[in-house]
Amino acid sequence: MAYNLNLKTLFSLLLIGIIGGCVGVGLTLLMHFLQHLTFNAPLDTIMPFRVMVEDASPFRRVLALLICGLIGGVGWFCIHRYGKPLVDIKTAVQNKDKNLPFLTTFFHSLLQIITVAMGSPLGREVAPREMTAAFANKWINFCHFSEEERKILLACASGAGLAAVYNVPLAAMIFILETLLLSWSITSIIAAFICCSTAVFVMRLGLGDLVQYPLEHLKFNNVLIIWAMVAGPIIGIIVWLFDKSIQRLPKLPKSKPIMILISTLAFGIIGILSIKYPEILGNGKAANQLTFTSEINLNYAIGLFISKWGAVLFAMVAGAYGGRITPSMMLGGALGFITACFWNMMFPIIPLSSAAIIAAAVFLGIAQKMPLTSAIFMLELSRYSPAYFYPICLCFATAMPTYYIVQNQMMKPSL
Repeated sequence: MAYNLNLKTLFSLLLIGIIGGCVGVGLTLLMHFLQHLTFNAPLDTIMPFRVMVEDASPFRRVLALLICGLIGGVGWFCIHRYGKPLVDIKTAVQNKDKNLPFLTTFFHSLLQIITVAMGSPLGREVAPREMTAAFANKWINFCHFSEEERKILLACASGAGLAAVYNVPLAAMIFILETLLLSWSITSIIAAFICCSTAVFVMRLGLGDLVQYPLEHLKFNNVLIIWAMVAGPIIGIIVWLFDKSIQRLPKLPKSKPIMILISTLAFGIIGILSIKYPEILGNGKAANQLTFTSEINLNYAIGLFISKWGAVLFAMVAGAYGGRITPSMMLGGALGFITACFWNMMFPIIPLSSAAIIAAAVFLGIAQKMPLTSAIFMLELSRYSPAYFYPICLCFATAMPTYYIVQNQMMKPSL
């Protein structure tokens, strides 16, 4: 990429970073307010979402999810019926003819945050990414940037939203380069650094230096390295199965009124699943807090894993939108916890929490096609030791080839 940054572009990167930080603060505060309201938690008390849903009665959980499904069903029906066609960020970045429709994208993002706050099992990170990119797209069109400038600014806007909502400047910067720009030029790197670091600076002014998973010192042993290599192929196969289950979902007419009923019923089923496993509600952070700290047993982890998988599929059948970063981490963390439990029955003991964190990073990296981002992402979210990079890398080394071997074998036509 021969393009060099000029003063107008540098100013725009700072401006978009500020917007991304403000969007991150605003959507986070909105989500927390709705969570307290939905699950009847005191508004003047700081309380983890996991505690809210666990303290709520089973009836309230089911009712909350029914209302969530109704709101989501009506909202997305209206968006698909009356709004301009939605454009995902990657398409907008790669195709200059695909602009993000501002109002449709804005309300689409709000609806994602509302439903996640009310218990939707999908992630919250797409909403700030899309909303920041929608504002950036307005600015880009107003200033008449070149195609290369537009591509950089739009990608950086998306990364700024991710950086702000999770307080992960470096992971967001790598996300921009690895998944959106597909470029590691010095221009792209500088632009990503400016936008993401600015967004996090603004977010910390509003919310403070939040740590998503404040973990105590985790134990590390050499047996964990062996487990990571052995667990890798299992993770690769499970990610492939997860992808296939999503691909096999029926394609329902999202602009038809019947989707309102389907959404309400599907989220009602998720509410029923939450009677036994309340931690499946929300993006997955509640369940991660259990596996990352070994607060559950093997049987509960298996039930949580299966229920979350099912909940994600039901939400997608309902036509709901949302991210897959934290849900993928949750599935990976539960899978790592489960495999570690079985390992400890037969081989030298490994720490369950450490296995969960390693598997969460690897599952996320393969499922979302961003292995570099996911490794850094886990460290920034929890701020645990970089010594864990080694078992994460070893796990990727066996998981990724397995995933692609299985994928290629299954794609071959049968004789």
